[in-house]
Amino acid sequence: MILSIHTSLPLVTSHFVGPLGKEIFLIPGTIIQNGVNATTSPKHGGGYVPGEGMPYTDKTQYRQQGQSARYSSQPYTEGGPKYVFYECEMGVFPMRDGRRYDSSQTHRHQDSMARIWNGVVDDRYLSPYDGHVSKLVVQTTDEIYDNPGNSTYRRTYIRNISPSKLRLAHWPTSHIDYVSGKSQSGDIAWVIAKWIPAALALTIMLLEPESGAQVRNGGNYDTFPYKYYGYAKVARNAFENDSPGKLIHDVGDEVNPVCKRALRPRYLCFLRNPDDQNGLHGVMPMMVEEWIAQYKSERNLEYLFVAYTAEQFKGESNEDMEALHKIAETATRAAGLPAYWIGCSCMPDDHEMEEDVFRISDVVRGAKSVIIAVGPPVNDAGDDITTTHEMLQQWGQRLWTFPEVLLSPAGQPIKVYTRGQDLQSPLALPKNQFAARVWSDALVARQLVDHFEGNLGLSRLELVILALQCLHSRNTTQYLKGDHSYALMGLLRLRPYVDQTDTAFQAFARLSLANDSDMLLERLICTLPKDPGQHWSCMDDAWNVNLWDIYPTCQIAGVGHDDTVIIDGAFGANVRWKSFAPVANLRRTSWKRLFVQVFLHSSPIFFFFSLALLALNLAAAAILLIYSLAMIGASPKLLRVIYGGKFWYTQPWFFGFEGYLDIETIERQIFGARLGRLEWSAWGSPLSRHHANAYGECVGSDPTSDPKVRQMVAMAKHAKPGEQRIFTLVDTNTMEVTLFRAVRPPVAFLLCGHEGGMQRAVGVSYDWTTGTCYRETVLRMETPVLEKMDRVSRLRLGLKRPGVD
Repeated sequence: MILSIHTSLPLVTSHFVGPLGKEIFLIPGTIIQNGVNATTSPKHGGGYVPGEGMPYTDKTQYRQQGQSARYSSQPYTEGGPKYVFYECEMGVFPMRDGRRYDSSQTHRHQDSMARIWNGVVDDRYLSPYDGHVSKLVVQTTDEIYDNPGNSTYRRTYIRNISPSKLRLAHWPTSHIDYVSGKSQSGDIAWVIAKWIPAALALTIMLLEPESGAQVRNGGNYDTFPYKYYGYAKVARNAFENDSPGKLIHDVGDEVNPVCKRALRPRYLCFLRNPDDQNGLHGVMPMMVEEWIAQYKSERNLEYLFVAYTAEQFKGESNEDMEALHKIAETATRAAGLPAYWIGCSCMPDDHEMEEDVFRISDVVRGAKSVIIAVGPPVNDAGDDITTTHEMLQQWGQRLWTFPEVLLSPAGQPIKVYTRGQDLQSPLALPKNQFAARVWSDALVARQLVDHFEGNLGLSRLELVILALQCLHSRNTTQYLKGDHSYALMGLLRLRPYVDQTDTAFQAFARLSLANDSDMLLERLICTLPKDPGQHWSCMDDAWNVNLWDIYPTCQIAGVGHDDTVIIDGAFGANVRWKSFAPVANLRRTSWKRLFVQVFLHSSPIFFFFSLALLALNLAAAAILLIYSLAMIGASPKLLRVIYGGKFWYTQPWFFGFEGYLDIETIERQIFGARLGRLEWSAWGSPLSRHHANAYGECVGSDPTSDPKVRQMVAMAKHAKPGEQRIFTLVDTNTMEVTLFRAVRPPVAFLLCGHEGGMQRAVGVSYDWTTGTCYRETVLRMETPVLEKMDRVSRLRLGLKRPGVD
């Protein structure tokens, strides 16, 4: 049946075909005129800005007429759905669209089979059945299904897919509260009243042959049929870069090329009459090469490095520059050196400026000594900064000053000269005390100081992590988006050429690829941020695991566009969100189940045979009739015995649904009864909980036993796009159920590393418009799951999907 709504504007409808071939029309609650939401103004012409995510419009789905309500095959419990025994009268699967993206722009997608599909933006996944990019449908609990308009993907309710015979066998006792185990008055009468029709129905159903689930994919999880066809921005191997028209031997040196180290500064400020330590005689800026050519047999090229910040000495002010040079000349003569390097005068060439800035670290390394010049702030905001200590703290908050301290000559105190004070008595600050007296992040920064002083060495991985943490906590006036990574570049051996088109992440990724950073990027993608808004440079893990405790099992093949990386070698599996499915299993044959199966399946035959014998007045008819009636009457109980037993093998599936259900309900919907086959994951997710039983054994607990998790579950029922939701993953291989949080349902899980004896599984959503997978969550799975997964083709991965405004 089709709902019709009369309106003066064109009404956009969408439809899908149900399992019985019936065409269902979905009628949105938002009027769309010429491809644009008529109730809101179009954004960017109905398109979207790359990197900012897609806007959306409300699209509320009406329930179809002619469909019956959802009947409950089990009693309703808080958080559980009203499950249907039969899907509905029309035999279709009702769905609801929440919101759709406000875009009429058509995009092109090429799947792993090289098939091309064009369409407008919506949520889709890669079907493991045929490889097509299909609309994403997510089964949800009733509370979420009845709350339309807050998701960008389609929703359907959870259906019981356990064998119909087993469901019918449990129907007589379905009204009993199986969670609490308490019975009420009248329960027994209801059991008897429902037992008789159930037994009679089973008599007919037992005559039908059993159609069990089939083993699929060779006993493995559903594959993730992904293939990336694009280029990386910077490939690890130069032959993979986008170099049209070039021969192979022409591109050999172009894989993330690094700049050469500066052996000496290009310019220095040389003292006039350097031997006179009494008084100032002025300086002469000069190219070092010219100075060497003139004085190479007379003078040693040693110089002083002067560190300062433009927050205290403004380059446009002649007064500030004169004061700065006065400090520099005084300090250089006091140190007995012939020259000094200072940024305001030793980088005079505009066309060389950028290269000089990013090679200052080499200048610091070559200096004989380093001094710091401080003064009152040049703006009015620093009126409260009056002492040398306060000025020095302000200096230490700047990004580019941090490497200057770390790279200063080891074992020497750093002298601090203050503008307007006695320049003959500077503050001498021991380098190993600098962190405690100047920097607010002293505990972390001191480790870096000790490393460069040679007191306590850090690994390459620790060096990058700690340095990045310190640099991102400091202030800077942005020149390029990758400034923090370029400041970090000065602390490492190899430095790629600066690319002004790089984002901050791309600059860091290229730097990591160029240096031996112990697979830092590979480890980073395996982490789960503690907070959804956590910046990529903060490498805090939700399990409080250090980055070096994660051992990657994949490789970064290149740095992609739009803050992505290209990974290769990961194992992956698809997640089935639209519904549960029958699970093939192996149970050992027992004499008990064998006899019950023979007696139970023969009872209908004996029953009808006994009726025929009764017509002949044979004495054996009564015996057969009594036997068959006894078996038929006990069939609801005996059928449970047939379906019982331990699983020695199950077909691996990843089933997912949005929301939370108790594990008894989940197992009944998949296997028909609660037999203790499914258990909560003890440590698969930050929401997982566990406890020790009476024997000291670790047992997974219901996550909602924790009030904090229970509150998260309640709040997630009304989550809006871009907010964290609650999802449940059922793994039929390990028979574990995991509750987790994510903004979007991950369509696949990729095993990218292992830690603590478990696999790090990165749950990814799929943006088919760009062919990019985005990290939504990271779970910990038992290692045997790896043996049931297939390798995924080279994949484009982003750490954070652009959000919806």
